[in-house]
Amino acid sequence: MKTFLLLLFSIYSLNAQIVVVTNKNSQIDTISKEIIQYIYLAKTDTIDGVKVKPILSNNENLHNEFCNTVLCKSEFQYNSYWARLVFTGREPISKRLEWEDIVNKLKEVNTIVYINKKNIRDEWKIIYEEN
Repeated sequence: MKTFLLLLFSIYSLNAQIVVVTNKNSQIDTISKEIIQYIYLAKTDTIDGVKVKPILSNNENLHNEFCNTVLCKSEFQYNSYWARLVFTGREPISKRLEWEDIVNKLKEVNTIVYINKKNIRDEWKIIYEEN
């Protein structure tokens, strides 16, 4: 029974609906998948002239699904990509944050983060939704 519940939970976790959110007061209303890829792969840090701060989730299942579906990279490819950026001195590696820290960071305007859609709060707005 425990195995069944664990399997059921794993399947449910992998099917989370990924959304990218920001503070409701942000000037950013919508962004494309391509722009999200550019931001989370450190190719740009601005959207229409607005500097953004991308946040990473410490939730392993959510992070892996985000990498696979939005960034179109496996976890291994994503980690290898960032290892090259860090090794060459181009970018420091981003720290993954716990849920409470994510909630606090989203109080800042123009911070963006990927979450499960079921966790959306009134003070945030969805700027990208993976279909």
